[in-house]
Amino acid sequence: MTENESSSTQGPKEFGGKTVEHAVEIACGYFGVGTEDLEIKILNRESTGIFGLGEQKAKIRAIPKKEMTLIAERHQRGGSSGEGDSLTEKASRGHESDLYLAKRITEELLNMAGLKAQVDIKSNRHGPYLDISGEDLPIVIGKEGQNLDALEYILNRMLQHRNKGCPVIRLEAQGYRENREKGLFLLAHRMAKRVQKTGRSTTLQPLGARERRIVHLALKGIKGIRSHSTGEGIMRRVVISPLHRTSRPHRHGPKGNCA
Repeated sequence: MTENESSSTQGPKEFGGKTVEHAVEIACGYFGVGTEDLEIKILNRESTGIFGLGEQKAKIRAIPKKEMTLIAERHQRGGSSGEGDSLTEKASRGHESDLYLAKRITEELLNMAGLKAQVDIKSNRHGPYLDISGEDLPIVIGKEGQNLDALEYILNRMLQHRNKGCPVIRLEAQGYRENREKGLFLLAHRMAKRVQKTGRSTTLQPLGARERRIVHLALKGIKGIRSHSTGEGIMRRVVISPLHRTSRPHRHGPKGNCA
């Protein structure tokens, strides 16, 4: 690798503009090349946002095609991979930037609702998530977690509107969902044992889509049990039934009884 090669390669850069075309124009000016000589990836298209939130400029990541060739040659020679590492690092930071945007939008939504709550980025075995806390947490959660579910839905719709490649961002409320999931798991197994013992179906209270999914997964693999959902809208419930319903013997009155 020559000294000129080392100084001329800068790695990919991110550029923002009012539109994608504007961002590309800025990138061309920065690198001093034409559009046809750039390798361009659109990170975000311009958006006016939803409800005045999440408004954004266009953003791209660009690198001259000549530099891409040099980086590839260096990897083949087993030389310095500084630029390659830069590409990897930028990709790994993509989800992190989505999380910080999601944090800001969640804080704005809560503030618009007049709720006193804090939002923190945390991580567990399932990956990173946003954890909400504060004195108005019971209102944020709502009955059976319905408000929290709605907030998560709105947040992810706004993020998808901004960037269709954005992964789903999970919300938690000081361990509420984890505890609720454990409770539903125990409830599902307790009801399954009852069905196994009595041979009769049982219907749970109305549950949201996320919670019904938890129940179905908890029952999966339990011998002699099946489950399905019934009802419409907020009244949709999970029905737990025996896999093979046993026929109940007919009752006969005493011989000679004509009643």
